[in-house]
Amino acid sequence: MAVSYDNVWFDYILDPIRDFFITEYNYGKIYIAPSILHKDPFSIRIWGNSTETISYNQSEWVKQYINEISLYEIETNPSEAFYKQFLNDSERIYQLLFSKNNLSTTVGSTTLNYYDGIVESMTINDFADEEDDIEGLNVCKFEFNCTLSRVT
Repeated sequence: MAVSYDNVWFDYILDPIRDFFITEYNYGKIYIAPSILHKDPFSIRIWGNSTETISYNQSEWVKQYINEISLYEIETNPSEAFYKQFLNDSERIYQLLFSKNNLSTTVGSTTLNYYDGIVESMTINDFADEEDDIEGLNVCKFEFNCTLSRVT
């Protein structure tokens, strides 16, 4: 018996998140990567940090996916107006994730949906790795958790 395989994390969680950000924003770079790739004035990075199995049996598995969404905005001479816009963009992303807490995606002939999507936390200017070396960088990181079940 052949086993079918789907890249569940990428195809049914990360890529749909990227798609709804691309629909919402007609500027900046929106990409899937483990660390910052672009040093543009505005970008959004999406990455899957970890997963936990909630249940597992012969016919179905259920997993929670822990994802990081990072809003990057670069301004070497920030003013109050910049910070107002940065916080506005952060809140906009939070509200987009809230509105997409249950999302169905079809790839080929397989339709799966993630559900119970929730922003567990938002942190501002908590730099990691090379982010600390980018002059004028401001970052808002969201931990977005969602659940997906797959009948096998």
